[in-house]
Amino acid sequence: MRFNFDFMGRRRQFYILSAVILVVAVGGFFLRGLNLGIDFTGGIQMQVHFNKPVQLSAVDATLRKDGISNYFAVYLGKGDQNVQISMPAVSETLRAKVDQSLTKSVGPYTITSFTKVTGSFSSQVVQGGVIAVLLASLGIILYMMIRFDLRFAVAGIFAVFWDAFVSLGLVALIHFTVNAPFVAGVLTIIGYSINDRIIIFDRVRENLKKRGKESLAEIVNLSLNQTLGRSIATATVVVVAMLAILFLGGATTQDLAATVVIGVVFGAYSSILLASPIWFDWMSRVEAEAAATAVRVGRAPAPKRQALVADPEAEQAVRRRTPQNRGRGRKRRRRR
Repeated sequence: MRFNFDFMGRRRQFYILSAVILVVAVGGFFLRGLNLGIDFTGGIQMQVHFNKPVQLSAVDATLRKDGISNYFAVYLGKGDQNVQISMPAVSETLRAKVDQSLTKSVGPYTITSFTKVTGSFSSQVVQGGVIAVLLASLGIILYMMIRFDLRFAVAGIFAVFWDAFVSLGLVALIHFTVNAPFVAGVLTIIGYSINDRIIIFDRVRENLKKRGKESLAEIVNLSLNQTLGRSIATATVVVVAMLAILFLGGATTQDLAATVVIGVVFGAYSSILLASPIWFDWMSRVEAEAAATAVRVGRAPAPKRQALVADPEAEQAVRRRTPQNRGRGRKRRRRR
């Protein structure tokens, strides 16, 4: 299927839409804040072994019934009898109630490991997450500078940060739990988004090498239309897979799946409608400055001024008033 959209002609509207989305996301971030999980706030982490195979949905239902929020339950190993449960610090009374509820609703179990996650460990997780995102961004910049140039790298990383801020803001607005898997989801979003941009930028570079009389806008539009089908198909496959995890998986994977869905959708959006227009505007300014410099140093002719279109009636009137035309008119009247 061939597309023929004029992306560059409407890039101003895309800039406005991107700014509105970013304002809404940042507003949600400051109004509601992030719903930090145990990995960032501290709490209790225990590994339990059930006497029989269990379903995580049963564990989730029991914890929610007892009023536990911001918990995280996941299988350990290949089997479905070992479960790791992370939850905020609770009183001994509530923890005893949780033990009784799990034994009654899910089955008998034994605690094989019990750890209290302190605030210092949480701060280390935060620092590690921030460092991971920054290192990933730095690696992306260096890779794109080596493979393409600085303009491609800046446009790509600007869109990556837009993806990250929008994802964080929408996650805060929806009030998903932010934990260690969330950091993995953000890194997944960054990796997916930059991969999509590299494919688009690579097609732009190939078409620039074949450039004839086409304008820069035509080259970028052609490249985007050529890769649009691939971008939509890839994003659709990822979103469908994440939606399956979101609706069919356990509660522990729902927040991660929802985060990846948000990131992939807006990552595809920014790759097509934000990163490419930013590069186009920058490159257009560079080409205009290069052309002006060439004219100043005499390497290129100055652009011709557009001639004024005269009024035909006025031009005829001026011709009649000239002395030569008057004489010709008198001779014609005498001959008659």
